[in-house]
Amino acid sequence: MYSILYERIQLSIQNLPFSPPSFTKEEEEAVLDCVKSKWVGTGPKTIDFEKKFASYKEVKYAAALSSCTSALFLSLKALGIQEGDEVITTAMTFCSSVNVIMHCGAKPILCDIDLYSKNIDVNQIEKLITSKTKAIIPVHYAGFPCQMNKIMEVASEYDLYVVEDCAHAIESKLNHQHCGTFGDIGCFSFYATKNIAIGEGGMAISNHESLVSKVRMLGLHGLSRDAWKRFESSNRKSYDVIDIGYKMNLTDIQSAIGIVQLKRLGEMRKRRKEIWDFYNENLQKYNLELPNLPKDKGSVHALHLYTIGLPPSIDRDQFVWQASHEYGITLGIHYKSINTFSIYKKILPNYEPKTSLPVSFDWGNRTISLSCSGGTSETHCERVLDTIKKLLN
Repeated sequence: MYSILYERIQLSIQNLPFSPPSFTKEEEEAVLDCVKSKWVGTGPKTIDFEKKFASYKEVKYAAALSSCTSALFLSLKALGIQEGDEVITTAMTFCSSVNVIMHCGAKPILCDIDLYSKNIDVNQIEKLITSKTKAIIPVHYAGFPCQMNKIMEVASEYDLYVVEDCAHAIESKLNHQHCGTFGDIGCFSFYATKNIAIGEGGMAISNHESLVSKVRMLGLHGLSRDAWKRFESSNRKSYDVIDIGYKMNLTDIQSAIGIVQLKRLGEMRKRRKEIWDFYNENLQKYNLELPNLPKDKGSVHALHLYTIGLPPSIDRDQFVWQASHEYGITLGIHYKSINTFSIYKKILPNYEPKTSLPVSFDWGNRTISLSCSGGTSETHCERVLDTIKKLLN
């Protein structure tokens, strides 16, 4: 009883971060065991993490990488996306979804979102396809599964690649099928606020062995064999450099945490569902747009982000500033419409901020995300709710 009271007192006076990770003694011991093994780079733990994650997602192959951004970029490179190509993606996403396209020399083509899911509007994709279009990057926003069946129909008709951005969608399913397994390749994030949190990290999965092998090879300098295989006593053979690669591999220390987090995924999801229900129950009487869930019983929302829409009359940025500076509560913004950022106004001048992508523009100006992670305590949630109520009043 005393410890609970002490926690409440401490949490009532400190600044609270957005969606802190849930770590236990098991994660600490996993890291310590890895350190004691003397092998902390890419090695057996990373290989084990790849196998376990592939098994969880019911897919054949997986490549662990330094971030979801790395996974997206290397996937596009492995698919041959290059200068002069066009890639369609949603305007409601983190900048990395767009940046990786441009890093390949290709041009991002932004698509608006639908009102219900805030995912890419599948009814607009076909209108954006040209002779230069080579791929589609759907983003499973907040963990809500995209309409992948329709996207794959369009991709098949126009012979396009599909790279799923599953940064929010580790547990997401559509019609009982895991998100990330519909397209040619799926890319996941293990950033500090994600459903599996290892600090930084990502994974690319696919049923195409050659594609995952190329992603893995490109992620480690283009070497023919990774460091573990080069230095293992039973593999004292020379290696080759078979492509101009990058340094985007995952380490065993990170993978050790990931293995434990993957095992605890159900436990942490249960906690996120409790938080989700708490917010729903206590915010429904206010003039807010609360998040939706898939209507199909065979589909699963990953419950990664609890996003709400403020009334248009409220200045969202001022709202977030006050929550932080007056009440010590960190709120997320996921996201502003991509075409409203300064750099993309210069690079993509054809997208007028207010009219080109109206649904994305509106949502990007009104949305905030409330802390909703396995490491978000009951007291944390109560303070978030209290802050929202005070600011709305």
